[in-house]
Amino acid sequence: MTTLVIKEPKTSELVKDERDVWSGEVVVLCPKCKALQTLQVTGQTLLPTRKFAQKGSQIYHDCGATDPCRLYRIL
Repeated sequence: MTTLVIKEPKTSELVKDERDVWSGEVVVLCPKCKALQTLQVTGQTLLPTRKFAQKGSQIYHDCGATDPCRLYRIL
């Protein structure tokens, strides 16, 4: 008989560093086309992606949406 060991998936959270800056993974939902993707945020700045861009404190999808995407923390 074989015993399988399964690791539980580790979920990231947005965590504050010593400068009170948020970092981690966020789920982004576009209000126009309903695109859903997990993105990495470091120091309140979106890491470069091909389909999403940050303007100020908002993240926008490249589908032409004029409204910013909704962000959800991964718990």
